Amino acid sequence: MPYFKWKGKDLKGKTKKGEIIAVNKNDAISKLKIKKISVITIKQSPKELEIPFIKTKMKEKETLIVTKQLSIMLASGLPLDQSLNIIAEQTKNKKMGEIIYTIKNDIEGGSTLANALKKHKEVFSDLYVNMINSGEKTGNLDGVLKRLTDMMEKSIALKRKIKGALIYPTIVSIVAVGVIALIMTFVIPTFAEMYSSSGMHLPLPTQIVISVSLFLKANIVYMLLAIIALIIIIRIFYKKNYRFHRFMDKMLINVPILGVLARKGSIANFATILASLSSSGIDILEALDIAAKTSGNLIIEETLTDVKNMVERGENLSDSMASSGEFPDMVIQMVSVGEETGTLDEMLQKVYLYYEEEIDNTVKNLTTMIEPIIIVVLGGIIGFLVVAMYLPIFKIGETIK
Repeated sequence: MPYFKWKGKDLKGKTKKGEIIAVNKNDAISKLKIKKISVITIKQSPKELEIPFIKTKMKEKETLIVTKQLSIMLASGLPLDQSLNIIAEQTKNKKMGEIIYTIKNDIEGGSTLANALKKHKEVFSDLYVNMINSGEKTGNLDGVLKRLTDMMEKSIALKRKIKGALIYPTIVSIVAVGVIALIMTFVIPTFAEMYSSSGMHLPLPTQIVISVSLFLKANIVYMLLAIIALIIIIRIFYKKNYRFHRFMDKMLINVPILGVLARKGSIANFATILASLSSSGIDILEALDIAAKTSGNLIIEETLTDVKNMVERGENLSDSMASSGEFPDMVIQMVSVGEETGTLDEMLQKVYLYYEEEIDNTVKNLTTMIEPIIIVVLGGIIGFLVVAMYLPIFKIGETIK
């Protein structure tokens, strides 16, 4: 759906300009007339450049904003099609605006909101579509949208915390590697030339450092290209090869410290998703299936699929989770209490809140622990380089004495 840039005057004669989404130029002019805008100039906006083999993934935050706006508008009594039209025109992301406008047109053509959303899987997940479908069936669409908003805010906040724990050590590590690379490729070769011209016998540490330095200087470009190529290959294999994807996901959750963080994040994510689906009236088997697909880790997905299969055979959810061996006893006990008292969604929300706090504490501990480790490692490497390069000078001094 195209956007049109316009310039016009309002009822007070004040000049205004902006962009509007419409089927064609005449439709855009009609929409502006409804808004009491007298059009001076109007033309279609140029399409954003899209590279065929690079798909731009819609940010989760964009979907959250749309969900929140739609929830507020429907709760205020605005019709669905009018709400979608307002969102399409106001959103800053043109791609999202086009998608929302297409959804609005599908609804006006007789489609349900859930079916219209299902056509845009790159933006709206199975979890999202199923909850909307439940909201339409029960007549509580604005309530479901509010629940989706809360759940997405929690998910984004959880991801931000986990990423935040890794940003500082990653930046420090990159800077450290950069500093060491500069020393090895520019500083050490100067010492190497000086020692080579003197003809002196070099200690083993000095020989090792000089050999590594000369190798890096001669091959640094090829090494950088190889690293970039390796990263691209890993990303392609991760997306296309199931075995490699599974291997990487298993390695992630078994890495010390970071694996604990990943597991806690997965449990928190599972708890809030299952709670939201359960409170929306979605069948437990379908809810487990959706929770598995949206877990973000193949090992967790396989575990939840096994849990779903056991529940399907007639076992309790808590017993099935206990049999999987992946869930802590505290989580299993709370789910068991929820099943017995009919408050499963409430108990799962408590599980989420508990693990959210656990993630906060883990992030703080991780940041506190990694900082001195990086400093010690970096200091050790640079200290070794300095000592190795000055050893021959110390030996000359001892000979003179």
